[in-house]
Amino acid sequence: MPLVLGVSERTVMEVMGWCTTSMAARYQHVTDPIRREMASQVGGLLWASQNRNETETETGS
Repeated sequence: MPLVLGVSERTVMEVMGWCTTSMAARYQHVTDPIRREMASQVGGLLWASQNRNETETETGS
């Protein structure tokens, strides 16, 4: 659930009393909505960069 809420792993570890990232990995799971959101964010970064480059080429900047 913390991943869905966007809570940092470090915060979750503190609240749950986990001292290693392996504990967090064991009990936190990446769901399909999280995968889709991450893919959308990465895609936005990639396409935004390409669009900026095209605009700069067209305007001569």
